[in-house]
Amino acid sequence: MTIQDKTVVGKKGEILPKKPLRDASGIRPGDEVLIEAHPGELIIKKIYSVEEALSMPIIATGTPENIERDIEKERKVQEKLTNEEH
Repeated sequence: MTIQDKTVVGKKGEILPKKPLRDASGIRPGDEVLIEAHPGELIIKKIYSVEEALSMPIIATGTPENIERDIEKERKVQEKLTNEEH
């Protein structure tokens, strides 16, 4: 889900996201954020505390070795499919 909103940069350069943007991003007063600057844009990302990160749902399991093995198997499948097309 993406939410966008327009705001005005303050006299001292401050940018204050409105409540719907803060709620959607989970950013609350006192949170630390990482700000990336690119030509014409700023990207603000929440930095999660250890407690927040540990409470997040697990989206994958496995050892690094198993993950590497799975990636290698998938690479071979994709390589074979590519070669069959040509």
